[in-house]
Parts: sequence; structure tokens; C-alpha cells
Amino acid sequence: FVQAVLLKPLNSLIGERRVIIVAFLVGALHNYLYGVAKAKSTIFISAAIASLTGMSFPTISAIKSNNVEECEQGRIQGALYSLSSLASALGPMMLRYVYHKTKDGGGFGKGTMFIFGAGLYLIATVFAWLLPEEQANSQLRKGNAKKTQQFG
Repeated sequence: FVQAVLLKPLNSLIGERRVIIVAFLVGALHNYLYGVAKAKSTIFISAAIASLTGMSFPTISAIKSNNVEECEQGRIQGALYSLSSLASALGPMMLRYVYHKTKDGGGFGKGTMFIFGAGLYLIATVFAWLLPEEQANSQLRKGNAKKTQQFG
């Protein structure tokens, strides 16, 4: 639903860079709520907003493909999927390690691994915020291309 219905209008409204920032902030909130949940309702609310994080991967993919030449599309997509696979392998190992170190009351208790995950999302948010606006938003790139054609 999120990728099919919300992603395109949100990209048009706020731009790809901000969509990634929103997705990562929602991911941080989602994980934090999981980590501190004391009631089932908190888990349900967290699960409901978690789908918004699904906007990040296609948006990152679009930004990368918009910033490379046509002949490099395969390489950049391969690199992106390689990083995704690496994160899919390392993420669970890191969270498992955090869980085993904190399950007996260390840190914030059993929810510490989710709070750790929220921290990772916040770090990713900082990196998304640091993306150059003119390269991370296709609307700005199209606007600059039109200006170049008009004046060039």
C-alpha cells in the first residue's frame, strides 16, 4: 500500500531526500516503540507505522539511478542490492548480540535491541539529511535541466 499509493505523491510533494528522512525517522520511532512497549496497543501502533519505512529502499534506488549514466545503471543497482544483502546478514547478528548482552536486565532490558535499531535509523537519518539537495531530488534536477535548456 505505502509504495503503491503514498510514495509517488509524497515524492512529488517533498522530494526524495525528505521521503528518505521521513522513512528513517518513522523507522526510529517504530523501533523505539517496540523497545519500550508495555502494552499490546503500543505494538499495534508501532506495527501500523512500520510500513512507512518501506519507502526508503525504492527511493534510495531512484536517487542512485538518477545520478549515474545509463551505462552504469546495472553496476549501481548491483552495488545497492549488495549493500542491502550485507545489511540483511549483519543486522540480525548485531541485534542478536545486543539481545544476548541485555536480556537479563542490562541496558534497557529485553527491548534494548529495538532501541539499538532505532539508534541505527537515527544515524541513517543524519546521512540522509547530509545528501546534497540538488542531487537527491529529481524535481530539482528536472528544474535545473529545463533552465539549462532555456538559457543554454
